[in-house]
Amino acid sequence: MQITNKFNLPESIVNAIRNDPYTSGPCDISVTRLISPPRKVALERAHYKDLKEDAADRVWSLFGQAMHVILDRAEMEADTETRLTVERQGWKISGQFDRFDPVSGILSDYKVTSCYSVKNGSRSEWIAQMNILATLLREHGYAVSQLQIVVILRDWSKSQAQRSSDYPTQPVVVIEIPLWSEEKCEEYIDERIRLHQAARDKLPECSAEERWQTPNIFALMKEGRKTAVKLFEDEAEAEAACKNAGDKHRLVFRPGKSIRCESYCPAAPFCEQYQREAPLAAEE
Repeated sequence: MQITNKFNLPESIVNAIRNDPYTSGPCDISVTRLISPPRKVALERAHYKDLKEDAADRVWSLFGQAMHVILDRAEMEADTETRLTVERQGWKISGQFDRFDPVSGILSDYKVTSCYSVKNGSRSEWIAQMNILATLLREHGYAVSQLQIVVILRDWSKSQAQRSSDYPTQPVVVIEIPLWSEEKCEEYIDERIRLHQAARDKLPECSAEERWQTPNIFALMKEGRKTAVKLFEDEAEAEAACKNAGDKHRLVFRPGKSIRCESYCPAAPFCEQYQREAPLAAEE
C-alpha cells in the first residue's frame, strides 16, 4: 500500500505512519479482517500494491498507537499486546489483545474514537472482535469471564457534556461487551471463514450495512428558509406532509451515501460495485 501526503503534513508524521511496524504474523486472516466485509478484504488482498491511502486519514490511527504504548506503561500484572492464533477450517486466524487480567478474567480493548461512535453503545463489530479474541484466549488455556472496551474520546468537550444529556460525561468511557457462549463464537467464526474463503473465488456484494449506507431522505423545505422543516425516510409520508404544508413548501431528495465506500475503503477504486452505484447516487 502507498501512503500519500496530499495535504503536505510534516514529514515526521508521514514517516511515522509509513513505518508502522504492525503485522498480523503468519496467518490466513486476522481477527480484524475476519469481521470485515469479505468483498473489501478480498479486493485489498488482490490489489494491495496498488492501494493508496492518504496520511491525513491515518493520523488518528497513529494517535491510537501512541496511546497503546503509553497505557502499556501502567501494567504490572496483566498480560498486554499479546498475539495468539487458532486454526479453523484449514485457516490460521491471528489476533492480538490489548489487555487481559488472568486473575479477574477481564479482557479489555483500548480504542481512540469519536463521541459519536459511543452514543448508541457498542458497535456490532466491536462485539464480534472481542468474542473472537476471547475464543483465542480460551484456546490457549485462559478463562475469560468478562469483556470490555475502554474508549478514549478524542473529540470530547466539557462544555458539550454540560449542555447535552445524551453526551458522554467524561473523556474515557468503559463499555461492557456481551460475552457469547463458546458455541455461538464457534458458529460465528466458521461462518465468517466460509464467507471469506468463498470471496477469494467469487466476489460477493457488500450489504448496505457493510457499506455503512445511510437512508434516502426527503427534506421538506420552506421558501425563504435554509434548513429543512422536517426530514422523512418514507416518500409517501413526505409527499403527504408537503401537500398539507401549502404552496411555499417543496420536497428535496437527498440520496443516501455509502460512507465506508466513499471515505474508509482503500479498495473502492477497484470495486465494481462501488463504481456502479456511485454514479446512480450522484444522479439522484
